[in-house]
Parts: sequence; structure tokens; C-alpha cells
Amino acid sequence: MKRMGPLLGLCLCLTGLIGCYTADSGDYATEQIHCGFAVELADGIVTATASFWTPGARPGNPTYLVLTASDTVTVNGVRMQRKRGPLFDFYEATLEPVDAYVFTFSRGDGESYDSTVPAIPEVIVTHPLPAAYSRAEDLLVTWTNPVADSDVTIHVPDGQYFDGIFQTIEDFGEHTIPAGTFTLDEMSPQTDIQAQVIVTRRHEGTMAADLNGSIVARARGVAKFISTE
Repeated sequence: MKRMGPLLGLCLCLTGLIGCYTADSGDYATEQIHCGFAVELADGIVTATASFWTPGARPGNPTYLVLTASDTVTVNGVRMQRKRGPLFDFYEATLEPVDAYVFTFSRGDGESYDSTVPAIPEVIVTHPLPAAYSRAEDLLVTWTNPVADSDVTIHVPDGQYFDGIFQTIEDFGEHTIPAGTFTLDEMSPQTDIQAQVIVTRRHEGTMAADLNGSIVARARGVAKFISTE
């Protein structure tokens, strides 16, 4: 059975209450700022996100930023709005699917920087169906729009008593999860577990020449099923 340590849980709770940004973007030159731009396509809706940080004194401990001093970020001309995240603040916008997504980071001094990522084919998981599947048998996973010479991740999340999987495989449009892959803790009060399989593909775009960071597009499909003995 998996449990989160009380100290880690407390830290996450405090983080969620106070937010994690510790500095203003207006206090940093462009070359000091790192940007993370992403679009995710799921259920026909595109969610764009942007985050900003500057490297900290210790690796892996960056200082996250909020946009100040007239700095802004847009995607395809839509102003992105600040959101409170569990670990840091970020910016978000919801869009209709289009052929490409352009993130524009504009500084208060009038300079602006365009980073672009092309659209990614949608993922719809067509199997498993919302039915019961034995852990003692193979589980077939199928999805739409396979992309040649590309990869997807297949994720069946863990539960309190249930061990799932996270795998990266070739994007063929189908994959068989072998019998016995999923396990159930003997302490589980029930043998039937509500589960889901998540198939995700991604590709990278092109950052503006003068910006640090990354830009990606992801497509995600989800199917729910029941895992049984």
C-alpha cells in the first residue's frame, strides 16, 4: 500500500496555500528568464500553458516568476491568464484546435519573442471499453491517428492498492499489456478496481532565437475500465 509521508504532504499543502512564485519577471533581463510553453489537446479542446523561472543557486531549485512591469504572454493573440498551481503559478488559455500555436512573450520595454509549435494529431483511445478486464489476461489498448517514427506513453495510474504502469512505446496505434502486469495488494478490500489508461503523444516546436526554454505540443486520450481478478 502506498502512502505519502506526512512531511511531504504538509509541504504540498502549504505550497498550494501560498503559491510558489518568489520573484517578479520585471526584475530580470530576458536572457535570465526561462520559459516553458505547452499546448495539450484532449477531447477536442486545446489548453495552452506558460511558465517562467530563473535558475536558482542550487540545481533543480529555480525561482519561479510572475509577469510584472508590463510583461505579458499570449498564444495565437489570446492573452493568457495567471493561475495558482500546486507547485508554482503559471499562465493558461483555452483555444480551438488550429494548425499551429504561436506563444508571444512581450517585455515591458517593447521587445517581443515568438515561439511556435505545430498542431499534433488527436489521440482517442478506442479500447479498452468501459467494461471489466481480468488482470490474468492480456489487455489490448488501441488509439487513433498513429504517427510513423514516433512514440507514445501508455500510463495506467497506480491506486491505493493497485500497481499500474508507465511505458514509452512506438506509436503504432495499438499495444498489448501482458497478463499479470497489473497487481493488487493483498490488503485491498475489493478485487475490482476502477482504472484508466492514458495515451499521450508529444512533439517539440521552435523557441524564439533569443529565449531560453522549451515549447511542446501534447495530445492525450483517456479510457476508463474495471480491472478484475
